[in-house]
Amino acid sequence: MTNMLADLYRRKEVKKLEVVKEGLELRKAELDNFFEEYLELFDEKMSAIEDQSHPIWKAYKVRYKEWQKLNSDLKLANYYMGLI
Repeated sequence: MTNMLADLYRRKEVKKLEVVKEGLELRKAELDNFFEEYLELFDEKMSAIEDQSHPIWKAYKVRYKEWQKLNSDLKLANYYMGLI
């Protein structure tokens, strides 16, 4: 995604960059919603489970890793949009 954002910026393709940014924002909102619901359901269990390899923790970590990458890409897209 990072390379694609850089290419769109270099070619000054504002419309395409806006579309990608909107898609990232939508996916981030979906993940934010997931975390709200997930933590509502499993927060107490997660606090009680010390084993980070437990399926509840594994599912959380997978989504959190995706959220981190998405958040990074969104910041980069916002940065490029600010430069154009």
